Amino acid sequence: MFSDDEHTGMGGDGGEFDDNISFVVSGSSNMMSSNLNDGLMIAGRQRGVDVIKELKGLCLEHETSSPIENLAIELNSFKFSQNASYSDCVAGATQAILERIDIKSDTTPTELLAVLKEELNHWVPLFHKFCRGLNEEKVVVMTVEEAAIGGDVIGEMLSRAPSFRLILQILHQEEVVSEEAIIAWAESRREEDPSSAIGKLFLQQPTQDFLEWLQEESESGSGSSDDDSSDEE
Repeated sequence: MFSDDEHTGMGGDGGEFDDNISFVVSGSSNMMSSNLNDGLMIAGRQRGVDVIKELKGLCLEHETSSPIENLAIELNSFKFSQNASYSDCVAGATQAILERIDIKSDTTPTELLAVLKEELNHWVPLFHKFCRGLNEEKVVVMTVEEAAIGGDVIGEMLSRAPSFRLILQILHQEEVVSEEAIIAWAESRREEDPSSAIGKLFLQQPTQDFLEWLQEESESGSGSSDDDSSDEE
């Protein structure tokens, strides 16, 4: 795990770094891009650098036999060299993990759950380091969402129910993303066109069942906290 000194020193910006990542939704397509791809140069960033692609590459090169702290140092160094954000880092890491688990067209939901959980055993400390708040956690969910509507082999598998729900579930169980982040993401999707790719993915019944359960758990936890406060008074 990371020491307090490493956490502070490697973060540098104290978790207040402005995010350069943006998710653009148009019709039935969802495109994730940095502001650089929108024609804007970001101060301190080399022209033409796709930061998420580069961060993903570093994650793909990482050997799980090596300490995850070593990769965290590499990502953090690149982040500062290109004025990237924590959101960029978690987006690149999430994309890399989805490639590393070697999803195939005939991968079953049960197999997906098993290989993802095994892979996350190594990566969870990295997400804990770079997810500084709800925004980064939501980016993890949105990156999986983007992959699910990508149309390739990974997209075909992730868009097939209940795969997307299972990924949300395991990310929550492994404390990569909080229930607050998932609920906040869900709220942003409720007005989505049901006929769009994102809308169809979001409205899958297994996903809706999980979101309903998560909402009930959140409200139940909130009620318990209120009761405890009343007892103390």
